Amino acid sequence: MGLLVQIVGVGLVILSLIDIYLTVLFPRLGSSLLSLPLGKGMWRLFRLLARTVPCKDEKLLSHSGPTLIIVTVTLWVSLLICGFALIVWVDLGSAIQSNNGWTDTDFVSALYYSGFSLTTLGTGDLSPKTDFQRLLMILEAALGFSIFTLTITYLLSIYSALIRRNTFALSLHHRSAGTADAAEILARLGASGELSGVQQDISDMARDLINLLESQHSYPALLFFRFRQAYYALPRILLLAMDTATLIKSALNTEKYRSLVHSTAVAELWGGSLQLLTELSSFFLPKSRSNFHINESLEQVWRKRYYDAVEKLRGEGIETAIDLETGACLYISLRRKWNPYLTRLANYMGYNWSEIAPFEKN
Repeated sequence: MGLLVQIVGVGLVILSLIDIYLTVLFPRLGSSLLSLPLGKGMWRLFRLLARTVPCKDEKLLSHSGPTLIIVTVTLWVSLLICGFALIVWVDLGSAIQSNNGWTDTDFVSALYYSGFSLTTLGTGDLSPKTDFQRLLMILEAALGFSIFTLTITYLLSIYSALIRRNTFALSLHHRSAGTADAAEILARLGASGELSGVQQDISDMARDLINLLESQHSYPALLFFRFRQAYYALPRILLLAMDTATLIKSALNTEKYRSLVHSTAVAELWGGSLQLLTELSSFFLPKSRSNFHINESLEQVWRKRYYDAVEKLRGEGIETAIDLETGACLYISLRRKWNPYLTRLANYMGYNWSEIAPFEKN
């Protein structure tokens, strides 16, 4: 029986160390054993509480990310303490003895001894008496010191990536004059019909988007940081990026602006945004039994959006597609590739579509 208890303890220690390794030292989307499922479960819990607690959803959901970080670190430490406690439990009173006489052999005493060792506080009033237990105490203390150091590094990296994401979101918000309209961005970039310098701006946007993609790869917990202001929302960032690329491909005069439409910057913006959307849908969103239905009325909304965007571009002297009907069909065709993913992501993160795209009545 004692051997079985120790095997379970070793298993808990190994499970915790593997998850820490995959989350902190080998951070790739989908590689986590515990952290990613825990994040999904925590998010479902917060969504459920937001529906039942009499307060605005965004007030409660905005605390989901920090709470997840605290719960994740607590889980790692708890698994290590409990794992080592199970390993040393059977040796209490023999290989581990009290300095004050009688040694308690209950599990709470094992937790006490393990907690002291992991937090590198020493052995308290319990001391190891065998070489194996002395070495085990040193191993647990070394792991404890390493885990706390890695945790601090992980927290700093998470919040550094979060600041970069928020900076990008705020930049897009002000580029669109607070409208969340990609046509507004293009119209301002190409005021008076000059698009010669737009390619660099699109390249900068694509670079920030790729940075966001890689940050999400490395730190999946970023998805669960939801802010009250809609302009910080990840779905809005992706909407502005995808719609900007879509309008460039479909609304501009391809003969005059060929160097922009077929540029690597636009390809990078389109490809990076679509990759981020599909990967988030694959790893985070609940599996849907039915496909997103795009009906005729929704396509009419997109068609109207396209013509409104064309009118705005023309108002700044930007030459648009010669055949607008063909351009509208191309816009709808391209939007079919990303709108279903974006709609599901916005819904999963607790946003109404009117918050993500206030210019579009859907």
